[in-house]
Amino acid sequence: MRIPTIILPLLVAATMFGGYALRGAFTQPTTNLVFEASPSATMTCTVKGVKCKGTANFFTQLYNGTSGIASIKTFAAEHKVVFDFDPALISKERIKEIMEAPIPLRDGTSRQIFFCESMD
Repeated sequence: MRIPTIILPLLVAATMFGGYALRGAFTQPTTNLVFEASPSATMTCTVKGVKCKGTANFFTQLYNGTSGIASIKTFAAEHKVVFDFDPALISKERIKEIMEAPIPLRDGTSRQIFFCESMD
């Protein structure tokens, strides 16, 4: 059985169009948590450990109640986190410390889950 030569280019075009149409689904924030503080600075981090909606939700909960954080947006597909914060209340270094702090596990031990690979 011979496949018509037009099928392959049509499949390639359909795949490219489908990828273009679905790109919006992968560029939306995984989480978008807004706190009470007034933002005056933004910091974008690449965070090893933020890889799905579950880890993104857990990550944002680390900052629950932290003074100076206005909002956190996570992009799990890109391992990216965007912080809006007030530098008069919290520093970039403190945000990184909270992120990289060891997390207590159920077995009584603790382990570092999130690693900041880059900050701007």
